[in-house]
Amino acid sequence: MFKLIEGLPEDVLGLEVSGKLTHVDYVEEMIPLCDSMLEKHASLKMLCVLTEDFSGMELGAMWDDMVYGVKHWHDMSNIAMVTDAGWIKNVTALFVPFFPGKVKFFGLSELEKAKSWIAGE
Repeated sequence: MFKLIEGLPEDVLGLEVSGKLTHVDYVEEMIPLCDSMLEKHASLKMLCVLTEDFSGMELGAMWDDMVYGVKHWHDMSNIAMVTDAGWIKNVTALFVPFFPGKVKFFGLSELEKAKSWIAGE
């Protein structure tokens, strides 16, 4: 499930992700939120906090993430990934060389540092 992180600049989408992501999570929460923000901003920055109880994604959610991500590949300028899960860092790192923006990883204890970085401070 997604939970919006408040108090970030207008062009930063901050999401706390927990549990197992589903197709419904994407269709009812993530995609409408991103689309709404992209109507107001040419590009977005993303702060993605994967909590300790994040347990992955259903196949439908993986598909949604991939399709939406490819469609909006150039609409995301920077991504801050906050997680202590090594496997997530490793999987995400495979795509970093192809991403046109910057991606930076932070541990869960570095959330404030991640917020500063994504805000450009």
